Amino acid sequence: LFALLHLLVHRLVIMAVLKWTQRLLLAALCGEISGQGHGHVDQCPGNVNVIGRGNTTLIATKVNMPNFPAGPVDNMNGIVMPGMWGRAYFADECRNGMYDNNQYASIPLLGKKFTYNTDVSQAGCGCNAALYLVSMRQNIEVSGCDDYYCDANSICGVRCDEIDIQEANKFAWHSALHRFDDGNGLATGLGGWVRDNHFEMTPSEYGPGGQCIDTNSLFKVEVSFPANDQGRLISMDMKLSQYGKLCDISWSIDSYSGDPGLEHLSNSLAEGMTPVISYWEAADMLWLDGRGNGGGPCFRDDMDCGTAPLFSGFAIEDLDASTFYP
Repeated sequence: LFALLHLLVHRLVIMAVLKWTQRLLLAALCGEISGQGHGHVDQCPGNVNVIGRGNTTLIATKVNMPNFPAGPVDNMNGIVMPGMWGRAYFADECRNGMYDNNQYASIPLLGKKFTYNTDVSQAGCGCNAALYLVSMRQNIEVSGCDDYYCDANSICGVRCDEIDIQEANKFAWHSALHRFDDGNGLATGLGGWVRDNHFEMTPSEYGPGGQCIDTNSLFKVEVSFPANDQGRLISMDMKLSQYGKLCDISWSIDSYSGDPGLEHLSNSLAEGMTPVISYWEAADMLWLDGRGNGGGPCFRDDMDCGTAPLFSGFAIEDLDASTFYP
């Protein structure tokens, strides 16, 4: 009997090792390992094709915050997968071992529409899969992250204008405007604290199994920056849609007290801003995904952030009279 039990335990151990080895192999293929924390950062993870702009280089930071290392950013044939604490910038060129603000892409998006696909299915409460615009090309201060990074919250010690197209997880979504000196900015979307405490969608419309956006699967993001005849930004128009769904989610930001008339952000969009992709977590992210004044999706941020989110299918196009605005 003892010999039989010993043989049984031995087989169970072998099966467990094989199963764990298989999981590690699958994780490596799918980018799961890089989604779990710090690791080797490839500063130049390759290129993505941006329709309407062409071949665009990615530059990954090695420092997420001063004295805090960044996670890796993987790029699989144009599918960008930021691991936890990973952050990458759209650029014109990348040279290993150095960062130069003149390398960053300065993309003028005033009067344009920017489109991409995203998958946030593994990002739970307390996780933030983000794509946003900052004025990095114009920043001449190297910053505390040694890469010329800047944003409205001075994460690396330098402030600049910031437009958040996406700060999201599978339960929550924010799009926001920030003048360089306004870290809080004006946020809209679902979860936490937003404009007028009014959510632009409900958890039944956006979320796992959502009626309009099922965050268990890939979906499409469109942001438009229409301008008037004087070259002034009219609004930031958002649209989330998903193949096979009969409804989409659209809304607009046409005023912002931090930038009356949207004059300052108009200039930044006209001069050109740098798209940034990142992934991070926090136990106090209820400003994004919490209950807010009621109805928000998360009661606490447990930071179950799973594998890396996905970003792909980037495109830029001119706006015209046929473009639909919410």
